[in-house]
Amino acid sequence: MLERLKELMKGVDPDADLDNVTLDTKLIDDLHFDSLGIMMFAMAIEDEFGVQFDEPMNFVTVKDVVDYIEANKK
Repeated sequence: MLERLKELMKGVDPDADLDNVTLDTKLIDDLHFDSLGIMMFAMAIEDEFGVQFDEPMNFVTVKDVVDYIEANKK
């Protein structure tokens, strides 16, 4: 799943260096996603994994995203 998420991240920021992304990577602090980047990432996650965000994403790390997807995947 991490590799799939990295591909989605690349779609949000094609210039991002994702070689060292782990589950502990922070979306804002490490990847420098701004509010638009977070929104684009959320939309890509919804499309890719078939999950729906009913509330704003409050994820800090990549692991937070993975945990949400695994808990809400259809």
